[in-house]
Amino acid sequence: MARQGITFEQVAAVADALAGEGQQPTIRAVREKLGDTGSPNTIHKHLTAWREARPVAAA
Repeated sequence: MARQGITFEQVAAVADALAGEGQQPTIRAVREKLGDTGSPNTIHKHLTAWREARPVAAA
């Protein structure tokens, strides 16, 4: 039976938590918070979608 991959919702929740703590939501940081699970490629895909869905902050 195949392993179930991580979801966008999991990555988005971790990224939101990291951003709320003032940390940069990187692939490595997200993977660590997920318990060192998930492929970096999958996390990158979901993290990119999360960033694109967020409103752009004024500089």
